[in-house]
Amino acid sequence: MRKLTAIIAAGLISLCSSGVMAASYMGPISSDSQVAAAPNTAYAVTMKSDPAPGYKLEGSKLTVLKGGDYFLIAAAQLGGSGPGNIWLWTRLNGKDVPDSNSIQNIPSKDFTTVLVSQGEMTLKAGDVVEVMYQASAPGLGLIATKPANMPAVPSMIFTIFKN
Repeated sequence: MRKLTAIIAAGLISLCSSGVMAASYMGPISSDSQVAAAPNTAYAVTMKSDPAPGYKLEGSKLTVLKGGDYFLIAAAQLGGSGPGNIWLWTRLNGKDVPDSNSIQNIPSKDFTTVLVSQGEMTLKAGDVVEVMYQASAPGLGLIATKPANMPAVPSMIFTIFKN
């Protein structure tokens, strides 16, 4: 019985350490405000992250190193210099992902809110994901803040998770 238990335990340890059961995720953020210089122009959101197995991040381009089913969540803190609309969506390999867009109206320069664009998709090794935004007026976009005595508010919190 001890031998059987030892074999099962060794198998489970091998399985867990091989990455088969390990979740694969990355959580890049942006600590910088990113606002539109021109109206109705698409901009890629730049982010930073600690290295994570299975992903490569360079500026706005997140490359998936292993194929599979993924869940993506982009949450942007929005605001800006005046009223207008801001859109947020996903781009895959340079092409906009259908039905991934979301929109938020900013009624005044004193207004901020969080806009989320999320979805699931099957990705291949080497696919490049970007989060895009567009504003109806210059000076609107993703806003980072640093409140006193509290954690910073990133302009973008992004999560990608492989099933």
